[in-house]
Amino acid sequence: MYFKLSNTAERETLERMTKASFKYPNLYKQQGIIHGLKEVSIPIITMEEKSELSLAIWGLLPESHTADWSIFQNNFNTLNFHETSMDSGLWYSDALEARRCLIPITGFFTTFIENGTAYHFKVGLKNGDPFFLAGIYTVLEDGFITCALLVGKSNDFMKKIQNGVDSMPISISMDEKDEWLDVKTTPMRTRQLLKKPIQQDYNAISISETYYNYDNLEYNPSIFLGY
Repeated sequence: MYFKLSNTAERETLERMTKASFKYPNLYKQQGIIHGLKEVSIPIITMEEKSELSLAIWGLLPESHTADWSIFQNNFNTLNFHETSMDSGLWYSDALEARRCLIPITGFFTTFIENGTAYHFKVGLKNGDPFFLAGIYTVLEDGFITCALLVGKSNDFMKKIQNGVDSMPISISMDEKDEWLDVKTTPMRTRQLLKKPIQQDYNAISISETYYNYDNLEYNPSIFLGY
């Protein structure tokens, strides 16, 4: 399961890359670590507002849910869903047809266990640019947006740096982003995008146990990541 992301891109960089503007620009903060288990908001682009970067609570909730986010997450962890579960008919699966989103980030974290020792890695593009993850979202009755990542089978690169799961976040390319958000995209094509995602030019950076164990951490270039 993936529960930590990173988004160190400046607001202007994200807006240029996405060709969208933040609805509430002053609320966006660069974050070295985004800890999904601690209730945090992340920028997304929805099918309904393609020219807008909205802030969504990471961790999908049913649209009719009215209790605290933490109460639901303590029983059902919904930070991410495997793409195969989108055919399950469960409460969240219909979002794939009508509530897809793009989640711009600069990295995500994973772990390799060897001889009882955990080695942590931050994965991002070699050039450091932000990129899109595939996601789904809901809009609650009070107007808040919640979202989840979609994950699929690990590629060869990820298998070298993680051995606890056989999955990885699904990335959507710049060429496919409009198609992913288009209401006219067929269910068959949507599933094709998930099952054969773009192979990004990823790089993995080894990070220290101390850095990895931070909760939500605002970006600070002076903080040392490694050992």
